[in-house]
Amino acid sequence: MSRSMTAAVFDGTQRLVLTELPIQEPADNEVLIEIDSATICGTDLHILEGKFESKPPVVLGHEFSGRVAKTGSLVRNCTVGDLVSVEPHIYCGRCKPCRTGKPHLCTDRLAWGINLNGGFAQYATVRDDVVYHVPAGLSGEEAALAELLGCVMNGIERLAVGIGDAVVILGGGAAGILLAKLAQKRGAAQIIFSEPNEARREAILELGYRHVFDPGAVDLAQEIEKLTEGGADVVIDAAGVPATAELAPRLAARAGRILFFGVMAPGRRIEIEPNLVFSRELSILGSIRNPFTHHRILQLMPQLGLDGLITHRFGLDQIQEAFDAARQGAGLKICIKPNG
Repeated sequence: MSRSMTAAVFDGTQRLVLTELPIQEPADNEVLIEIDSATICGTDLHILEGKFESKPPVVLGHEFSGRVAKTGSLVRNCTVGDLVSVEPHIYCGRCKPCRTGKPHLCTDRLAWGINLNGGFAQYATVRDDVVYHVPAGLSGEEAALAELLGCVMNGIERLAVGIGDAVVILGGGAAGILLAKLAQKRGAAQIIFSEPNEARREAILELGYRHVFDPGAVDLAQEIEKLTEGGADVVIDAAGVPATAELAPRLAARAGRILFFGVMAPGRRIEIEPNLVFSRELSILGSIRNPFTHHRILQLMPQLGLDGLITHRFGLDQIQEAFDAARQGAGLKICIKPNG
């Protein structure tokens, strides 16, 4: 194995810099992973825009999978050659959320691909307690989606989606589609998408969803009223932009539940009519990550039909092109293949 690797480093500017870095040898409780796949997240885009926490210089990429290349002397949960997925967050264990059963809300959290070197590189060295075996039948590309899917599971469970629910999803990218798949697993009877991107609308229709609207061409509230006889039981903002966040309460039925899932840059503001929340008894929820969903979602992933969700693949030397495609909303999910 070479003692150096190529990595895409965030240096505090709006571009990633391809750099040769030494491969970090694993400590006793660490695992060296040869990266198979790393997918681009909206958080990565916000980091480059200077709108989200990070500590440059750092290798971005917090959604990744790969093969174990080397293990520390104390590692027992994986061996060389295993295909693994990474739940990239570590928590302080001392703050109030950590000590009251909510470590994912830790006030001193760190994450590989945000504060620690992550997956947009040929190798990553991580602690063994964030490494998970990938079930048989899943590819490395699909395994890279586990971090996002764990977040999706947390959101769907917070919403308590139930049998017969009508669910509206604002935003038809990869996150929106995965939210739809898990909502169906929980018993949702109707899935209604709002997505302005024509190519994404076509992709959603090809996946078998019947109700897919262009919000610029129809009165979305009127269409949902007709389909649901009174509004949606669940409305999920998966786009993470002010327009969709403001729209969500207006689409909800009485006693409806609303989830802000899409990552909106810190500091952005929206207007909500409090009387609407009051008179309809709406519940408005947030959802971020959850360290206790990663194992469970990996077990479910072979049943979810994830083929076709990753639509674009780029080598590490094409990472600027890949990020440009992500900014333009190309396809559904964009994947970096650092080792070819």
